Amino acid sequence: MRKFLIIGVALLAAAVAALAIYRQRADREAPVRAHSRPAQAPSRAAEPRLDSQGFVGVIFARQQVDLTSSAEAVVRTIPVQLGSHVSRGSVIATLDADAVRRELAAANAAVRAANAELAEVRVELAAAAEKVRRQARFPEGISGEEIAQAITRERTLTSQVAAARARVGGAAARVDQLRLLVENAAIEAPFDGVIAARFVDPGALVGPGKPIARLISAGDLWIRFAVPEELAGTVAVRSCVRVVMHSPEVAVLGLVEMVAPQVDTALRMLIAEARLTVPPQWRGKLQAGLSAEVNPAPCGPS
Repeated sequence: MRKFLIIGVALLAAAVAALAIYRQRADREAPVRAHSRPAQAPSRAAEPRLDSQGFVGVIFARQQVDLTSSAEAVVRTIPVQLGSHVSRGSVIATLDADAVRRELAAANAAVRAANAELAEVRVELAAAAEKVRRQARFPEGISGEEIAQAITRERTLTSQVAAARARVGGAAARVDQLRLLVENAAIEAPFDGVIAARFVDPGALVGPGKPIARLISAGDLWIRFAVPEELAGTVAVRSCVRVVMHSPEVAVLGLVEMVAPQVDTALRMLIAEARLTVPPQWRGKLQAGLSAEVNPAPCGPS
């Protein structure tokens, strides 16, 4: 999640820079356009345009996850495509269970080896402990150095027993993980959403750190926007904003849910997030990643 937040802030910074360049260019060209075009009366039916005093924002999906396999395996099928709408529990990909079974066999062997090592160290520890007890009962003729060596050996073996026991636990947990993967050799959607990216095709080798697909929530859209520090007081939690986009040309309302506790020292901006209220006719058409202009607005009746 932290990675996605960093990416979102980076996109927001790029949008802020792009809009600043656009406004500077528009300011330079404004006198020329004023002399070359006749004045026109504003049209009441005109679509909403970006207000030059607005804040720059980027739309994002609140829920976003890269789906991966917990173990290395070959992808057998991927029944989804970019843009596919899926429900919670829908199969995103199936894995080759044969490869996982081979890894499971290796993990079982690792458990047996770890148990054998543990048993061997325990025997050595018992012998060392007995030697220490015997020297304590009959210290005559035994040097202090020998007694110290025996005690050190016992302590060392005690640590080795603890480490061997931990290796047995880790190997056993790996076996349980792989056994579950064999029983359910399918990657399922954890929530209702849309496939935002498909990274592999059937036959690809996947595993931890190698995502199969990216799933984002379909209906829960938010906007992350930057407020100049001198205007930080104009936005507060539970206040409302009007969000205007050009592609597609649409304006929607949003409710501010989160406001950063401090101004970003690099951007000199206050970062805020608002949940969008998307009309039914626009659901499924607004996409995460779109830039928009955000303006404070009165909240409608609840």
